[in-house]
Amino acid sequence: MAISLRTRVFFLLAAILALLAAFVMLVSQRAVTSTVYQTEARGTTNVLDLVAADVRERYSQLLREKIVSIRGYRARLQAHGAIVEDTLATFAQLADESALGPIGARALALDWLRRLGENDGMEVFVYDRSLRVLAAESDAMRGASLAGLRDVKGEVFAPLLFARPGAERFAVYGWPPGAQEASTQLGYFRHVPAWDWVVAVTLPADAVEAALAAKRGEIADAVNTTAQRLTLARSGFLFVFDDAGRLIAPPPAHGRALLGAADTPDGLLARIRAAATDAPLNQMPFSPPGDPNEVWEISATHVKALGWYVASAVPRSDLVAPARALLRQQGLVFLIALAIALALAWVFASRLVRPLNLLTAYARELPDGELTEPRPVPPAIAALPERHRDEVGRLARTILFMERSLHANVQRLMRQTSERERIESELSIARDIQLGLLPLKLEPHVTRHTDLFASMTAAKEVGGDLYDYFMLEDGRLCFVIGDVSGKGVPAALFMAITRTVIRSAAGQANRPGALMQMINDRLAENNPNLMFVTLFLGMLDLKTGALAYANAGHPPPWLIENSRVRLLTGRSGPACGIAPEWTYEEFATQLSPAALLMGYTDGITDAESTQGALYGDERPACLLAALPENTGSEAAIRALLEDVLRFAQDAEQADDITLIALRHLIPPEDAP
Repeated sequence: MAISLRTRVFFLLAAILALLAAFVMLVSQRAVTSTVYQTEARGTTNVLDLVAADVRERYSQLLREKIVSIRGYRARLQAHGAIVEDTLATFAQLADESALGPIGARALALDWLRRLGENDGMEVFVYDRSLRVLAAESDAMRGASLAGLRDVKGEVFAPLLFARPGAERFAVYGWPPGAQEASTQLGYFRHVPAWDWVVAVTLPADAVEAALAAKRGEIADAVNTTAQRLTLARSGFLFVFDDAGRLIAPPPAHGRALLGAADTPDGLLARIRAAATDAPLNQMPFSPPGDPNEVWEISATHVKALGWYVASAVPRSDLVAPARALLRQQGLVFLIALAIALALAWVFASRLVRPLNLLTAYARELPDGELTEPRPVPPAIAALPERHRDEVGRLARTILFMERSLHANVQRLMRQTSERERIESELSIARDIQLGLLPLKLEPHVTRHTDLFASMTAAKEVGGDLYDYFMLEDGRLCFVIGDVSGKGVPAALFMAITRTVIRSAAGQANRPGALMQMINDRLAENNPNLMFVTLFLGMLDLKTGALAYANAGHPPPWLIENSRVRLLTGRSGPACGIAPEWTYEEFATQLSPAALLMGYTDGITDAESTQGALYGDERPACLLAALPENTGSEAAIRALLEDVLRFAQDAEQADDITLIALRHLIPPEDAP
């Protein structure tokens, strides 16, 4: 005789519950005990972590207050230094406007500095390039050498202030240099270009350290108060000690015997230091001296900033007691639940199996239907969600929703696929058009006088960077590099417009400033989206190497000559397209055959690595300075692009990257 699904479900549930009951009877004691034990232990660990986090936060607040205090001291030093510098400037002006002369004025200035005295704890001294102190309040300091003066990092910093006019820096150092008990000083040093002196304003840093020690004491008191108020489980406690074994927060009276002889290698404090210095210590069993049958669970964490160990101690019996009570309750609840489950299994099995066959048959038909068009739902299936307000009804509703969603998704996928193919085709055409706008190679008679190469790598299918070069009617070479605001198709369209405007306006203006003004006026017309473009535009005389240029808000190019890199500075005006009728200033320089001029867009300096670091300005400057002499334009650009790729690694390119480089050449027949 065949057994119905309802009967099989019922007997299956009964068998499962019976096996579960037997299994629970065998393992519940161990499992429940372990679970509750771990829960109680985790609770004590959480309390320990909270106390340790509070200690760290208090110490962080202490450091923040220290930083604020140091910033205040630095502001005072800087303000006082500014007053001294202004006074020295007055003496320097006196040397020019009176009969004293420079020597007399300097003598007056040094005499004024010697009599300046201490002001609110701050002292002033002055030294020159010989690193000898010229003037100071202390007689012992006058004439002292600063050649061996080092800051707390070990750097000899006194000569560094003469590296450039007006250089300044703060330093923490010990005075006198090399002394065993040197006092810590916080100083502000600033170079005075008028007389090539360095003015130093200093004050003792001991007050900051004293405030820090007082705050540490307040932290210790707060931790001790917290530890005395806390009770872990039923009789557990917290205690805190430092690296030297001194108790910051001692245990309560009933826990002091646990420490025993704290200084012995086998003592509790020594074992905690050995186990918790590098990583948190969780549940280390420990028995107090004289009572090996009593086991305590020890957890600890090391607050490295303060050199403190925050530890907890809980008797193992406290952790096990809740588990035993829970086991007794669990046994009774399980028996009642077993009886109810068997009674209800029959009822629910009967209700569940009836509509399942309908749903199964309907679901089997789904793959055979046409997915592009919806099909009618049988009335029996459509009524299931309303007839059954339980899992069966939700299952029926889900299957119907799945069918509708499947049809809709197939149709949407077909539309999206068609639309995506159209967009990809249009972007591919747009990229080909944009690449077609780039200039062709120069004529041979031009390349005999200049070595020019350019490169553009768009961040998307199309980009907003541009470069162009062409010959003017007077025989000069005009070249330009620019960066349009924004990215993608709008930027590409504006780039094409800009390139067209440049070529058109170049026939009407033969100076960079005038040409830049015409470009700006035309781009500013009918510009509702307020897009703009930064431009660097140069005109090179191929015979003499004279370069006239204008810069409309673009990063200044690099000029590499004799293994040195400098920026071709000069800002003519704002980016083009922002506002009409703007006058752009023109600049000029001379390109020698040894000089290589390289223009770039901010896609170079703003390139990011996988760690989020920026490529910056210093790295490319160092790379270009290290290039061999007479390196070609193409080789220089290739070297820079390869270094950017090494820096970025697998990071996604965030902005368009464009480079243009040129070198003025003198043909052998034109050489003197």
